[in-house]
Amino acid sequence: MAQKYKMTGCAKFFIFFIIAAPLSYIGASYYNGVDPFAKLKNIEIFKNNKSSSSENTKTIDVSSNKDNKALLKELELKDEEIKYLKKKIDKLEDLVKTQKEELSKINK
Repeated sequence: MAQKYKMTGCAKFFIFFIIAAPLSYIGASYYNGVDPFAKLKNIEIFKNNKSSSSENTKTIDVSSNKDNKALLKELELKDEEIKYLKKKIDKLEDLVKTQKEELSKINK
């Protein structure tokens, strides 16, 4: 009687990876508020009409006003953070300048 085939650890890992990777991608996308299937439909490989897809290379998903408001709020926060960091850089540059002057006085 012939022996049954046994599955190696490597084969088990690849089978698991083939199933788990798409499921984890879909779960993470939904958790982040993005529709993964709509994202997959925008990939060139899955589009049916290749000539029209080359014309529409720049597409923006404006699905909801809620997303736009959130993005605008995030942009405002980033702008405030940039202003704060610029002020901090200016203060540190002034500090470096005064310390260099003090150091030059000490060396004389």
